[in-house]
Amino acid sequence: MSSATSETREYVIVGQDGGTNFALWDVAAVPADATKRAIALEEITVDAMDALGEVVIVRGESARAAVDRHVAELRERSGIDTYGLSEKSNLRAYGPAGDDAPDGDPYGKAEAFAAAGNTVYWLRGSSTPGVPNFNVFGLPGHHHVETRDRVRAGLVNSGLTWSQSNVAVTVTAPGEEPHRSSSLDLAIACTVLAATGQLPASALGGLVLIGELGLDGKLRPTRGVRDQVRAALDVGAPAVLVPDANVPEAHEVGGVRVLGASSLTEALSLLTSHAHHPSVCVHCNNGGGEHQPCTDQVRCPRCAKPDVF
Repeated sequence: MSSATSETREYVIVGQDGGTNFALWDVAAVPADATKRAIALEEITVDAMDALGEVVIVRGESARAAVDRHVAELRERSGIDTYGLSEKSNLRAYGPAGDDAPDGDPYGKAEAFAAAGNTVYWLRGSSTPGVPNFNVFGLPGHHHVETRDRVRAGLVNSGLTWSQSNVAVTVTAPGEEPHRSSSLDLAIACTVLAATGQLPASALGGLVLIGELGLDGKLRPTRGVRDQVRAALDVGAPAVLVPDANVPEAHEVGGVRVLGASSLTEALSLLTSHAHHPSVCVHCNNGGGEHQPCTDQVRCPRCAKPDVF
């Protein structure tokens, strides 16, 4: 390994040494934060070992340079002049020649709220480099498999990018048995997008997401939306986002702002346009234009100090 310089950074490389070549599964910059680094490396190592792979830390000017350095060391160790990347390598992670170190943190986390039956669920999502995978935890029986496949197809068919990383979403509700409900789909999809950096995580605050996601990315109406909206109202949610077809029924509950969308892309448009913001948002009410996301739970800096413009 080379010594650290101002032009290099640490990369975590995940893959498998096949003896005559190296199968690259993923590569990403190591988090600078010590705690986040330790947690991410522990999770990645466990996943890699389960798949009979390995995790190494290499310094380089880019992700590609770090991988090239690691492969060169393996080539020298093996004594095989033709040692290189295998055909099964994830070349998207490898990147083009001269690819600079990516900006931002590749280890994403996000949370959202959804309703099923008469219960509000808390969703936590994470994305870490490693063996490409997607799991939904907390749903009964094989329901998590159906949900996972439906959400993945809905995202891809909406023209969105499916992240080649280890993505996990955990669904929890204190003291409640999990529901077999497809109305959690929209929240799971948005949590995945936020955790993988395709949606600001803060845009999911201040509302409960309700709706089944079709394979084509459309939002299908959900049964029992009155109970779901009441559940959202009971926990103090100021707004709900439901399929367009459920908007009239959701309005019957009262006491909560109702937003409607016909598809995942339309829902994302509403979220990123701040349509669910609190009524006290000084920017939305005074034509302040685009600004840092602000929710009922967390105010943006300007809303926290409304006299600053």
